[in-house]
Amino acid sequence: MFQKYTFTLGILLCLNGFLNAQQADFDFVVLPVEAKARDLSEYLVQLAWLNTPESAIAQEEVKVAQEEAKSTRKEWLRDVQANFNLNDASRRGVDSFGNVFYPKYNFGVSVNLFNIVSQGNKNKIGKREIKIAEHRVNQRKLEVRAETMSRYANFKLAREIVKTRTLAEQEVHTNYVLVQQLYKTDEKTFEEYIAASSAYYQAQEARMKAENDSLLAQYRLEEMIGLKWEQVQHPEKVD
Repeated sequence: MFQKYTFTLGILLCLNGFLNAQQADFDFVVLPVEAKARDLSEYLVQLAWLNTPESAIAQEEVKVAQEEAKSTRKEWLRDVQANFNLNDASRRGVDSFGNVFYPKYNFGVSVNLFNIVSQGNKNKIGKREIKIAEHRVNQRKLEVRAETMSRYANFKLAREIVKTRTLAEQEVHTNYVLVQQLYKTDEKTFEEYIAASSAYYQAQEARMKAENDSLLAQYRLEEMIGLKWEQVQHPEKVD
């Protein structure tokens, strides 16, 4: 039994080591703007992060949390009040009986002990709010990367399908022209001519649909990166 527990503990420790070693580095999830992208897809992720308003909102939320935490750390000063009283009788000097009044002035400080004691807890909450805002930024980075990569993959696939459909249409068109000529010389039947004609029109329709799908995929990618495809400048880009 002891050996079993020892073995299980060893596995858990190993897994914990692997998990710690594979924590995400969010500067690789979305490369910093000043960093050179490794390829076109990484460059598109950079563009998306730079131009997506939600990303800017998430980053501004971090700044807001930082400013609020800074203000919270100074809150205790608001509850410190100083007072100063000058003894009016002392200011006039010795009275007619030779009396001098002391003290000549009073100085005091009043504080709100509850707020001062609770200030440490408020500071901790402020730090946690900053962490939460930073986690939101990282979550948004994951979302931007996944969405950009997905849209770019769909865009590339749609463009390849257009190429395939175009080649298929050309082949069907060649066959259609041949059957049409043979039909005129009675070497092909009317049914064969109609079948070749129908196949050609279907290939045309498939090509036009593929082109439309490619255009829609391009629009979705452009929506993500904030630029038109023709505006993207990268060595790997193929128009």
